[in-house]
Amino acid sequence: MALFKLAASIFLLASSPAYGFTSPTTLITRSKQISNSNNLIYHESFFPSKIATSFSSLSALPISSTISTVDISRTIIGLLLAQKISNSGYKKQSLSKSGAISAFLVASFSLATSFRNGLTLLAFYWTSSKLTRVGSKIKGKLEEGHTEGGERGASQVFACSLIAVLCACVRRILVGNDGPLLSTSVGLLGDQLTLAYVAFFACCAGDTWASELGVLSKSKPRLIIKPWKQVPPGTNGGISFVGLAASAAGGTLMGLIHGVLVPGGIASMLPFNLPPMLGAISSAALKKEVLILSLVGFIGGFGGSLLDSVLGATIQVTYYDDVEEKIVKRSGPNAKRVGGLAFLSNEMVNVVSTALSALIAALTARSLLSIMI
Repeated sequence: MALFKLAASIFLLASSPAYGFTSPTTLITRSKQISNSNNLIYHESFFPSKIATSFSSLSALPISSTISTVDISRTIIGLLLAQKISNSGYKKQSLSKSGAISAFLVASFSLATSFRNGLTLLAFYWTSSKLTRVGSKIKGKLEEGHTEGGERGASQVFACSLIAVLCACVRRILVGNDGPLLSTSVGLLGDQLTLAYVAFFACCAGDTWASELGVLSKSKPRLIIKPWKQVPPGTNGGISFVGLAASAAGGTLMGLIHGVLVPGGIASMLPFNLPPMLGAISSAALKKEVLILSLVGFIGGFGGSLLDSVLGATIQVTYYDDVEEKIVKRSGPNAKRVGGLAFLSNEMVNVVSTALSALIAALTARSLLSIMI
């Protein structure tokens, strides 16, 4: 119960504009009122199924006028959508119990900051889940522990989302509403956090797409730090043409989605006289937004995947079982080390590579944005 009371206050804070929001103390007090008045009903599976519905009374509370109806509506929609997707992933076994709870939280917070943030995150998870099922029988023969649904736990979900969600929340609180690049009055910070968000998910998508499709390549992968050496499919640090192409495509798609979904972007595509009322941006601004974010996505996907492969080949150990002829998770009588050192787990390698991708995008924001000027 305490967890969801706290979540209520944080959702409101994340949905508030940059300045003039009510104090955390006031928000927490209101969240207690909300939770007490709605008598939250707990689901028998992994989280309260009525938690999203219970927030529907938020609009009736005397919340500060600085939190708009749109913010509250988006937060409620985000909670409902996150609940539905988490439940679906749990039933389809693409998410474990802990993974479903984690996915619910990160999706809710992302959608609370802006629709395009949430939809970019959901696009990554949806495409990743679909690709996991591609060639699942072949993957099961090549990698130990591979399941058809690719069930992901909390550590995997947070490794591929937490840093980006924090960037989105910080931007929402310190900068304000989501919007086109070069549109804020607080300097470069907002754009840096936007580019970091895109680069993060581009790296995640690039690595996931490369792993899920590259392992199916008919040609044996080569070790990235020793390109003359062929390694078994699924080896950490192994690369192939199929995998590299997939990483570039996955990253570019994340950037493209984030660019097209910029607030006012879709409205600018309508052939009516409605766009001015919908806050549409100009066609030129939309093209620049899509161009720069697609470029960031391409670099983040392709470059991030290469970085992940270098880390995987050096500080992440890989074992190969000669009898079963597949990659295994630990050493054994028939398993030998074929690369890397037992220093970081796969999740930690993902955290390092995605964090570095996001940081590089933020630090090079000024140069990247010069394309738009």
